[in-house]
Amino acid sequence: MQKKVSIPLVLILLVAVFLGGFQLGSSRTSEGSKLIESGKISEDNLELFWDVWSTVEGKFVDVEKLDPEQMFYGAMKGVVKSLDDPHSEFLDPEESEEFLTSLEGDLTGIGAEVGMRDDELVIISPLRNSPAEKAGLLPGDFIFKIDDKITSDFSLFKAVKRIRGEAGTQVVLTIFRGEEESSREIAITRDFIDIESVVSEMRSDGIAVVTVSTFSEDTAEEFTKVLVDLALKNPSSIILDLRYNGGGFLDAAVAMTSKLLSEGNVLVMHERGQSDEIIPVSGTPIFPETPLVVLINEGSASASEIVAGALQDAQRATVIGEESFGKGTVQELISSFGNGSTLRITIAKWFTPSGRDVTEEGIIPDIEVELTADDYFAERDPQLEAAVEFLKTGKVLQ
Repeated sequence: MQKKVSIPLVLILLVAVFLGGFQLGSSRTSEGSKLIESGKISEDNLELFWDVWSTVEGKFVDVEKLDPEQMFYGAMKGVVKSLDDPHSEFLDPEESEEFLTSLEGDLTGIGAEVGMRDDELVIISPLRNSPAEKAGLLPGDFIFKIDDKITSDFSLFKAVKRIRGEAGTQVVLTIFRGEEESSREIAITRDFIDIESVVSEMRSDGIAVVTVSTFSEDTAEEFTKVLVDLALKNPSSIILDLRYNGGGFLDAAVAMTSKLLSEGNVLVMHERGQSDEIIPVSGTPIFPETPLVVLINEGSASASEIVAGALQDAQRATVIGEESFGKGTVQELISSFGNGSTLRITIAKWFTPSGRDVTEEGIIPDIEVELTADDYFAERDPQLEAAVEFLKTGKVLQ
């Protein structure tokens, strides 16, 4: 049985971040015959595939570049690419081995999560205190070049492969930011990344600030421990900071929400051919009534949006900051193919309990407060200041 997860591409960057219709040979597969019988594809279409294949084999001038195996894998990549889904990708056996190996051992790289938006490579979020953050990368930065290579023709995996590398080595990213007309080059020295997914601070004014950087397998346990420790200090209110958190495991998001919400639902899951599944909170909440603010920005994605959306729908928390990234899908990693290939494919969409589709617009804050690049680099935090002001006075002075 395959495990349904949302794989955070940040892991690939740290250590580095399908469908068969044909079979090589002269005969069609049973799947191809089924497609013909269903009328979804004509016999001429299947003949066209082999006609093109034969023509390439017979006429391409650089014979030494003809590799039937790579041609076949290229066809598989094309099938998945035709879905026009930035989160689905086919990896051949060599790429698969490299990807799965990259998820093991020490985490090294630049410490940022990347994704695709409008067919362009974009920074979703830099990890806190990572080389990417220290070098000045921001959520929403479009990556135009990796070193001297233009990214327009790269798959997500190939782009990540170029960005990753050994600690101590350097990569230069050419990026476009916001409405700026000119690009800027940012040199980043790769390093070992120590991810502390949950940290907390008890302020002198009685407000607790809990920062969650990623949703890993251990995040829910770490979050529970932090809340238990805070309960002994009896905070007057809590700020849950999900900014620059690109997401991760769905189960962690459900468990975290359940520690702050006494009843209700976390999300609605929609899978093909099945009735929508309503996923409720579970377990015993630790802070079900303590005044709560959730901070989000453009770097808040996936699992971060699940938590923020659920707490907002339940009117359990006031959401402050900027519109989130907008990733309302769940991916499954399938590695059971006989030849070692891997398919990362979107298998579900999720909606907030009230039915909002975050892929369309992201989570919209109750109170919008901008954090500009100038604020960021000057270490000013008007969003956190607004959260504190709101918890103390019930309003924010804009």
